[in-house]
Amino acid sequence: NGTYIPLGLNFVQETTIFREYGPLAGNTMRLSYEVAPKIGNSLSRQTAELDVRHYMRLGSSGLLATRVRAFDSWGASPDFLYFGGNSEMRGYQYLEFLGSKAGFLNAELRFPFIEAMLTPLGVLGGIRGVFFGNLGGGSFADQPFKWFSNKAEVIRPIIAIDPNTGALTRGAPVRVDGIRLVDARASYGLGLETFALGFPIHFDW
Repeated sequence: NGTYIPLGLNFVQETTIFREYGPLAGNTMRLSYEVAPKIGNSLSRQTAELDVRHYMRLGSSGLLATRVRAFDSWGASPDFLYFGGNSEMRGYQYLEFLGSKAGFLNAELRFPFIEAMLTPLGVLGGIRGVFFGNLGGGSFADQPFKWFSNKAEVIRPIIAIDPNTGALTRGAPVRVDGIRLVDARASYGLGLETFALGFPIHFDW
């Protein structure tokens, strides 16, 4: 709770080519750095953020879309980033992820499914299919966070959580090895996209 005086510098690049259904080729990048110096009783922190999106055209209207977003804030009163749900981490709750150190990676293969629909109301926009994969996570400075591990270990998995007390019930010890996520999370699936009355509509599984 307090006041901070931010000074920021941003580099923005935009070469994306759009069609009626969205991006077709090019890239978008935003690199930012912000510092809030300690002045009197003001809060102080530094924040760096990178957001890069790249669109590679495949055929006439197919597309491989990738996005990387990384966020880091440090100092006496660090900032934080929320993300999750929508097109950031599908399969998870909206704004489920939070941290002063956070990031995610998205990759999508978008392709035409139905170019246009002839209906009694006229010709409506087409339907596009998408295969997607997501990887991301976030933590605060005092929390340990590890993306991957390939070290073999023996764990006792959580099999139940008491909804009243939060007490954990653990199962029998299990050996786990191989490359795996530790604190990060991931998802993958497929979906359908279209537009209605100018608004995007997504159905994802």
